[in-house]
Amino acid sequence: MTHAYQLRNIEYAYDKTLALSIAELNIQANKVTALIGPNGCGKSTLLSLLAFLQKNQQGQINFFSEKASHKAIPRFIKRIAFLPQKPYMLRGTVTENLNLTLKFHNIKNNRPAQINTALETLNIRHLSHLPAKTLSGGELQKVALARAIITNPDVLLMDEPFSYLDHNSEQLFEQFIRLYNKGSDKTLIFSTHNRLQGLAIADNVISLVKGELVNSPLINLFHGSSKNLIFDTGKIQLMLTDNSEEYQHVSIAPDEIVLSRDPLVSSMRNQYRGKVTAIADESGKIRVTVLAGEIFQVLITPQALNELEISLADQLWVNFKSNSILAF
Repeated sequence: MTHAYQLRNIEYAYDKTLALSIAELNIQANKVTALIGPNGCGKSTLLSLLAFLQKNQQGQINFFSEKASHKAIPRFIKRIAFLPQKPYMLRGTVTENLNLTLKFHNIKNNRPAQINTALETLNIRHLSHLPAKTLSGGELQKVALARAIITNPDVLLMDEPFSYLDHNSEQLFEQFIRLYNKGSDKTLIFSTHNRLQGLAIADNVISLVKGELVNSPLINLFHGSSKNLIFDTGKIQLMLTDNSEEYQHVSIAPDEIVLSRDPLVSSMRNQYRGKVTAIADESGKIRVTVLAGEIFQVLITPQALNELEISLADQLWVNFKSNSILAF
């Protein structure tokens, strides 16, 4: 297995506030990786470190197994493209902005063809002659992405790429992310606050809470307290398998939950009856939201949706094993 990044004992602080504290993190090459977590958890800081736009204050980063030394970083940066959450365009048309990117990277041959390919990839050739400063938020994101991929980078980093997109544009970006590394040795890392979206479209998921790694998709995240193998959220009680310490949070992966019309006769010790409050497509899977004391997000297949004949306001049972619960 090849790693695009290997991080060891990383710490980064703003003034005296610790933003990142990562003992060890390996990010696989040639895969799509999602960084998920609430606002302020350190996603943007981590992406800036991976782009070598900021220097880690403590610890070591390796890029494709090579140490990120002061001498090596300029060479690494040429292999990376970074799409910020709020991209900036220079004066001139969209085509002129893309041409400048190629010029800055000293790419001289076939510039018009490369510009057309980048625009066509994102279905925005109609924007080519527009002044970049007149673009809408969604158009700006697409052009900025075209600018990022036009140099054919080995690693593409995207900070909250879905923030300013309408539904159609969001679907286009999701499709782009899914297909980016297919048939090529490319690595894509993006951050999102939409945890279900990250889980659905990425090969790997990295979860951050208060700057630290958490082995959880951070979906169905409940707060409370634990005692004698029971975690009490204040609304429901969940049965745990571990009582080695006092936990304040639990999380259940949405694909670990089984929905049923009746309570299941099984080893699943956590069973709660609730009401279906939402049904939505989630990147090819179906997200069913059930209010059963707490709000549960459940990912099922379209086939399971049809077999259970689920409709809004139906009464269903939410079932999951104790070992499906991550407590921390």
